[in-house]
Amino acid sequence: MAEYETEEQQVEALKKWWADNGRAVLLGIGLGLALIFGYRAWQSYKVSVAQDASSAYTNVLESLEKDDDGAQFLELVSDIRKDHGGSPYAAMASLAEARFQVENNQLAEAETALRWAVDKGSFREIVPVARLRLARVLKAQDKHKDALKILDSVKAAAFAGHVDEIRGDIYLDLGETSQAASAYRRAQSSGSPTNSGPDLQMKIDDLAAPDSNDEKS
Repeated sequence: MAEYETEEQQVEALKKWWADNGRAVLLGIGLGLALIFGYRAWQSYKVSVAQDASSAYTNVLESLEKDDDGAQFLELVSDIRKDHGGSPYAAMASLAEARFQVENNQLAEAETALRWAVDKGSFREIVPVARLRLARVLKAQDKHKDALKILDSVKAAAFAGHVDEIRGDIYLDLGETSQAASAYRRAQSSGSPTNSGPDLQMKIDDLAAPDSNDEKS
C-alpha cells in the first residue's frame, strides 16, 4: 500500500477493499472450513455406516444358524439389502441367502438372490463368485444356455478352472461328452489346487472315450 500518501488513506483503502471483497473472502473461508469438517464428518459417517452394516451381517449369520424356518433370516437379508445395499455385506448376505434357498430346494429364490449380488452388489470381488454359483443354480434348473452365458462373463484368470469345470458339467448334462471332457481337462490344467482333486479326475476318467463317440443333443 505504498501508493497511498498517508496512513489514513491506507486504512480507507483497506476498508473499501474489505467492503468490496470481504463477503467473498468470508464465503471462501467458510467453504474451506465446511470442506475440512465436512470431509471429517463424512469419514466418520462412513465408518459408522460400515460398522452398522457389519453388525447387520453378523445378525444375518447368527439368524441363519438359529432360525429353523428361515423367516427371520430372510427378513434380515432383505433389511440389509435395503439399508446397506451399497456395502459388500449386502452382497455376502445374498450369497448366504442363496445357500439357504438351495439347501431348501428353492432354486428360483436362490437364483433371485444371486442375481441381486451380480447386478446390484457393489463389491466387485464378490461378483465372480456370485456368477459361478448362479451358473450352478441355473444348470440345476436346466437353464443351460443362461448358465453358459453367465460363465462367459467370468473373465478373471483365477476362476478359469472353476468356470471350465462347471462348463464341463453343463456339457455333460447336454450329452456333449467331447466338449465336457475338453472342459474338464482345461479345468485340471488351470493350476488351481481346487481343480486338481480326485472328483475332477473321476469326471475325466468317466469320459475317457474317444472324441469320435461324441453324443450330441
